[in-house]
Amino acid sequence: MRRKVQPQRLMNDKYMHPSASFHIYSQQVDRLCELHWHEFYELCFVLSGHGRNVVNGVCYELHPGSLFLLTPADFHEIGPHGSETLHLYNLVFSDELFSEELKAVFFQEAGAYWNADMTGCYPAVESEFRLIWEESQALGIGHKLIVRGALERILLYTARQTRTGGDKKRNPQHPDVHRALLHIHHHFRETISLEEAAKHAGLAPNYFSQLFRQTTGIPFQTYLQDLRLKFAKSLLISSDYPVTEICYASGFHTLTHFERVFKQRFGETPRTVQKARKQG
Repeated sequence: MRRKVQPQRLMNDKYMHPSASFHIYSQQVDRLCELHWHEFYELCFVLSGHGRNVVNGVCYELHPGSLFLLTPADFHEIGPHGSETLHLYNLVFSDELFSEELKAVFFQEAGAYWNADMTGCYPAVESEFRLIWEESQALGIGHKLIVRGALERILLYTARQTRTGGDKKRNPQHPDVHRALLHIHHHFRETISLEEAAKHAGLAPNYFSQLFRQTTGIPFQTYLQDLRLKFAKSLLISSDYPVTEICYASGFHTLTHFERVFKQRFGETPRTVQKARKQG
């Protein structure tokens, strides 16, 4: 059987102490960190320097004040421009520190990666990260509560900064379906059954299936497959990984099925997409 080679996955036990739900790093990035993904959430704030962050095939420019959140569903590579060095705070944290209430506020559209320009409130955001850093060093009584509060304030600052008037016109999602969508968007590359999604929604499977279709306009399995296909396409245009490995990394179990549904969805084969990228 062919060995499945995928981008490196950074695991909780290597980057966080088993008894902790977070760890903060003050990093100097002076060269490209190649394509990888995480078991945890990663919140980064650029203090100085310029660079780029390529997430799921899309390139985002980084500068002082840039803030981004990576979920367990995101692949990315990050590096500075030219001879510059990126200095950033990097907070990694587990699902334990990310309350369902806050997820509902932050991921209003049930998406994954967030990128924001926080230049306008740089001092406030920098102060919160510095507080997290200090608490992580001192480990005083209640330090986890203080860290949670700082994290929540940073995310709420970001949500407020990026909300526009157009958001008021958005049709609100059913709260139970939204909880399930959050889980699906962050774990779609894993095996997710209708029953598991319904459990996250707190609903019976049959009722959840009906409500899910009413909310999203498509059946559960179609929605899940579409997430995997979009992710596979982004990986095809952002990496040199073989099509077979991208198939597995995107949550598909057989190459034949992946190639068939990919062509149905996009009108071209995975290899055609990859070849066009290399020629471009």
